[in-house]
Amino acid sequence: MSFNEKSVLERIDRKKGVKLLMDLVDIHSPTGSEKGMSAYLAERFRKMGLEVKLQEVEDNRFNCIGTLPGSGAGPSLMFNGHMDTSLTGVEEHDLPVLGEMHDGFRPKAFIEDGFVRGLGAWNMKHSLAAYIMAADAIIKSKVKLKGDLVIAGVVGEIEKTPVDTLTRPYRGSLYRGAGCGTRFLATHGIQTDYAVIGEINDLHISIAHPGYCWFKITCRGTFTRTTAISRGVNAIQKMTQVIAAVDEWGRRYTEREKRLYQQRVRGHPYAVIKPNVNIGAIEGGLPFKPTWSTAVCNLYVDVRTLPGKPLIEVAEELNEVLGKLRRKDPEVDVDAEMYMSNPGAELSNPNSPVVQAAEKAIRKVRGRKPGRLPDEFASYWCDINILNRVGVEAITVGPGHEREARWDGKGEYCKITDLVGGAKVYALMALELCGKERQELTAERKGYR
Repeated sequence: MSFNEKSVLERIDRKKGVKLLMDLVDIHSPTGSEKGMSAYLAERFRKMGLEVKLQEVEDNRFNCIGTLPGSGAGPSLMFNGHMDTSLTGVEEHDLPVLGEMHDGFRPKAFIEDGFVRGLGAWNMKHSLAAYIMAADAIIKSKVKLKGDLVIAGVVGEIEKTPVDTLTRPYRGSLYRGAGCGTRFLATHGIQTDYAVIGEINDLHISIAHPGYCWFKITCRGTFTRTTAISRGVNAIQKMTQVIAAVDEWGRRYTEREKRLYQQRVRGHPYAVIKPNVNIGAIEGGLPFKPTWSTAVCNLYVDVRTLPGKPLIEVAEELNEVLGKLRRKDPEVDVDAEMYMSNPGAELSNPNSPVVQAAEKAIRKVRGRKPGRLPDEFASYWCDINILNRVGVEAITVGPGHEREARWDGKGEYCKITDLVGGAKVYALMALELCGKERQELTAERKGYR
């Protein structure tokens, strides 16, 4: 490890990093309400001496970009992180999916057993904190960079979209996510040579992420009452056949597409995609009057897709599944509408300097080269898809592990040692990429082999 690297790593402040993450968690920032986060980051960046730019994506929604300028001779690197949280922290919105509202799902940070807990602690305010810790250490070490180092806090990454349902419309900024902040960023003057997005993946490297398309499947029946049940066709009962068929198809689709992608990228350890299919919501009938059987039932399905796959092919395949049901049972009156789509992407050059920098940094921090990306990190969409599609060479490297960070059912949390480890990896990557001149980083362009 070089003198500069040691000097920077010595200045990564664990105590201040924990305080920073807790401050970020305490800022309530569901999708559409990121303004408080933007203001906090802008003030923080100014105090660090960064150049600050606020981009108004829509009314009261601002991307916040802080830049540590280099001398101009080196490549630029962006650390990109979304400011909106997966959930709202409000029971009215979150209980239908959570079942129980633990404190770890609320926007109030606390420390427990070596973890910072609270909404946003791992998705993804932990990485925003780690980016700042890394940049602050570089500044305090007085190491001079040759390329610009950019930290971008973006709005609206969370996977959600406005939609009209049977009983209500879901409209407004709370439902406008799906990468709208980074898409605005990348098309309004903020681009870099390389980018890192710190979505949680236990400091593995991911160079590809799936896309997704969402379908509203509608099953129609004939209204009737309990007292005349034989006269009607219950849309909810017919939808149970649809659920079984979609679930069976989804398992086959996932395994087939996963296998095809691994063949395409020749088993590359950082290009792992598991395109899952999830039945996410269902609606129909009147809970306060189950004496009526419903004439309409809607099912909402999320289908993950491979980079480059035409989404119309997914729609055609799903419609064929529904067509078989209709032919088997004429009373199954069902159709599907795609109401949201967001394509996947992959890094065009798996030997990119940003990949090499990540490998070196992770090896120095963890003592070993990162291994194959685990399947549990291979199904989510994130903003690297947008960046790679516009020509920024972007990868995902994030601290924390999902088995620890969510699935205990008690909310989000980030292990403090993971936070510090992530900050060290980001600092070393910045030194490697922004600390050299461009000609020093020219990578041999290799395909997936």
